[in-house]
Amino acid sequence: MVDTAKPKNKISKTPKARAAHSVLATFFSGVFFLTLSNFLTKLCGLFLKVPLTNTLGDSGMAYFNLAYAVYKWFYMISTAGLPVAAAVLCAECAAEKDPIIRSASLLRIRRIILSLFSLLGLIGALIIFFASPLFAHLQGAPYAAAAIAATAPALFCICIVSALRGYYQGLSELLPASISQVVEAGAKMGFGLLFAAYATQKGLPLYLIAAYAIGGLGVGSFLGMLIMLAFLPRISKKAGIIAHTRQPKPQTEEHFAKRLWRIAIPVTLAASVLSLSDMLDSMTVIRRLIYGGIDSSEALRLYGNYTALAVPMFNLPPILIYPVTTALIPILTSTFTKANKAEFHAFAKTALSVTMLIAMPCAAGMSALSEPILRLFFRADLAATGAPLLRVLALGIVFLSLLAMSNAILQATGYAKLPVYAMIAGAVVKFIASFILCAIPEINIYGSPISTVLCYAVMAICNLIFVIWKTKANLSVSACIKPALASVVCALCALCVYHLLLPHAAHSIVTLTAIGVAAIVYLLILWGIGGLRELQIFLRTFKK
Repeated sequence: MVDTAKPKNKISKTPKARAAHSVLATFFSGVFFLTLSNFLTKLCGLFLKVPLTNTLGDSGMAYFNLAYAVYKWFYMISTAGLPVAAAVLCAECAAEKDPIIRSASLLRIRRIILSLFSLLGLIGALIIFFASPLFAHLQGAPYAAAAIAATAPALFCICIVSALRGYYQGLSELLPASISQVVEAGAKMGFGLLFAAYATQKGLPLYLIAAYAIGGLGVGSFLGMLIMLAFLPRISKKAGIIAHTRQPKPQTEEHFAKRLWRIAIPVTLAASVLSLSDMLDSMTVIRRLIYGGIDSSEALRLYGNYTALAVPMFNLPPILIYPVTTALIPILTSTFTKANKAEFHAFAKTALSVTMLIAMPCAAGMSALSEPILRLFFRADLAATGAPLLRVLALGIVFLSLLAMSNAILQATGYAKLPVYAMIAGAVVKFIASFILCAIPEINIYGSPISTVLCYAVMAICNLIFVIWKTKANLSVSACIKPALASVVCALCALCVYHLLLPHAAHSIVTLTAIGVAAIVYLLILWGIGGLRELQIFLRTFKK
C-alpha cells in the first residue's frame, strides 16, 4: 500500500518560499559580515588611538583629530552619495529579467562610477594637500597642517573603494566590503603605530608624530582598494555580467549618469553638511574656549580629550545599526519599486522599531558606565576628564541610530533630497549651540557634546517626519516606551553591580560583569513586557 500521508517536514518547497528563504539568508549573512567587520574596524581604531592617546596625551591627539575632521569632510563630499546611488541603480538593474540587458546595464554603471570616483578622488587629494596650511589656520592650530596633508593619498584610494562598495552592495554582495574594511582598518592601525613609533624614536614634535600616525590611513586605504579590485572578476561572473554579441537595449550611459547624480547629489549634500558641521565644530570649539577665558594649550588639551575618548566611544554602538541599514537598502528599494506597499511598510516600520531596541540600552549603559568603560582602555586621569563628556554625548546614540535608519528608508524610496533639509537644520543648531555654549566659562567644553546631541535630535525628528509623510511608515509608541523602560532599569542594575563588586575584584572584571548583567536584565524585561515582538515581526516579514 502506497503511503499517501504528507511528509512530516512541513517546510514549503514552493518558489515563493525558496525566494523568501534566499532573501532572509542573504540579508542576515550580509548583516553578519558587516557587523563583524564594523566591530573589528572599530576595535582596530581603538587599538590605534588608545596607545597614541596614552603616549601623546590629549594635546598630541588634538592634531590627529583636527586633521581627521578635515579629511572626513572631503571623504564625505567625494564618497557619500555615489555609493548609495550606485547601490540603488544596481539593485534595480539586477531585477531585470532579460540577462543581456541586465549585464549591459551593470557594466555601464560600473564604468561610470569608477570614472567619476577616480576623478573626484584625484581632485580632492590635490585640494587637501595644497590647502592644508589654510585649514590648519582656520582651526586655530597651524601645526596641524602636516597631519592634514598626510591624509591626501588615503582620499584618492578610498574613493575607488567606495565606488566598488556601492556597486557590490547593489548586487547584495557585502562580503568584499567587509573584508576590505577589516584589512584597511588593520593596516591603518599597524602602520599608524609603526610610523608613530618611528617618529617618537626620532624625537619629533607632537604635531609631526600625529602626521606620521595618520599616514597609516593611506596604506590601509591602498590595501583596501586592492582587495576590492581583486573581487571584481568573481562578483561579475556571479552576477552574470559578460560581454554579449547581441546589442541589447538598456538605458544609455547618459541616462545612468543623470540618475546617479540625481540620487547622489542630495545624499552627498546631506552627508557633507554633517561632516562640514564637524569640521566647523573643530574650528569653533578651540577658538570659543579661548574666547571664554581658557588658555590656548588647555583648550587644545580639552578638545583632544573629547575627540580622542568620548567621540570614539559614542560612535561604537551604531556599528550594530549601520550593517542593517546597508543590507536593507536593496530590499526596501525592491519592495518599493514593485509597489508592494504592505511589505514595504512592514520592513520600514519594524526596522525603525528594531533600531530603538538596539540603540536605547546602548545609550543608557554608555551614559551610566561612562568612566568605567573609558578606564578599560585609557589612563585613569584621561578617563576622569572624558567620562562626564561621554555621559552627556551618549544620549545622542538614540538619535544617531534613528537618523541612520530613516536615511536608509528615504534613500531607498527615492526621497534622498529630504534628509538634506534635516541635516542643514541640525548643522545650524549645532553651530549656534556650540558657538554660544563653549564660550560660557561654566560650560566650556561641555558645549560640544550638548550641541552634538541637539544636532542629532533635530535631524532624527525631521527625518522621522519625512518618513511618515512620504512613505506612511511610522514608529509605534510602544516601540519607544518599552525599550526605554527596560534601558533605564538595566542601567541602574549596571551601576549597582559595579559599585557592589568594585571593592572585591579588578576594575576590568567588574565593568564587564556589570555590562553583562545589564544586557541580561534588559532582555528579560523586554521579554516579560512583550518588547521583543517587533523583532519577531521583523523576521517574519522576510517570509511573506
